[in-house]
Amino acid sequence: MDKRISTLMTVFNAENFISQSIKSILSQTHKNFEFIIIDDFSDDSSAKIINEFKDDRIKFFKLEKKLGRTKALNYGLKKCTSDFIAVQDADDISESNRFSESLRILNNNQDVGLVFGDYKLINETNSPIDKKFKISKEKNIFSIIKYLNFVAHSSVLFKKNLLKDLQSYDENFLYAQDYNLILRFLRDSKIQFINKHLISLRYHKNNMSNIKIYKKTRIIENIKLLEFSRKNFKNNLKEIFLINFYKIKNYCKLILYYLGV
Repeated sequence: MDKRISTLMTVFNAENFISQSIKSILSQTHKNFEFIIIDDFSDDSSAKIINEFKDDRIKFFKLEKKLGRTKALNYGLKKCTSDFIAVQDADDISESNRFSESLRILNNNQDVGLVFGDYKLINETNSPIDKKFKISKEKNIFSIIKYLNFVAHSSVLFKKNLLKDLQSYDENFLYAQDYNLILRFLRDSKIQFINKHLISLRYHKNNMSNIKIYKKTRIIENIKLLEFSRKNFKNNLKEIFLINFYKIKNYCKLILYYLGV
């Protein structure tokens, strides 16, 4: 059955990359999807570029005030009408087989609620960047997820009916809302890794991860998520040790932040 997908993209000042990102979705081999694009009150030409695309599958909503990423995602989820939801950031690039590969796994595994794929890193000019963590070489990825987020949010496809039970994206998280969602799916259903390159993630100077002002909040959110893993999973001794290790590591980062080091 040719099942329909809702694709959700939130946008904020992405004029340099939004066109290529949209084209990668419209070029999917799986054609049966709606494309929900939420502009979170951009003040560049993002909206103009989006409006230049003439495709009936695109449903574009420009917000009248900035909500922030998490609330914008939840706003978009309410607009999604399909049983399966894919997410993509406005600067990333999907491979043309991303939807077909992901949907195949979800269709063949009723107990799986979310799938994610491998990824490449690229810079502003689409040149490859070497990544330190290679998912395909790890044997116990579902153990590692409990204390280290390596899931590319832009590669996920999940079942909407499970998301309703999971209360959408947690608005207590400004930046780690994607990791929080992954951990909740891991707790309440099954997730599965697709050992194929499905997405190219773009690192550039405007990435939030590269802006120092966000460092404190990200560290605090990491600590909260490690505590979530400690409380919500049956962890073996190694996992308990590593969860506590990364908690201590983040507390040290927080202390150094306050000391201005």
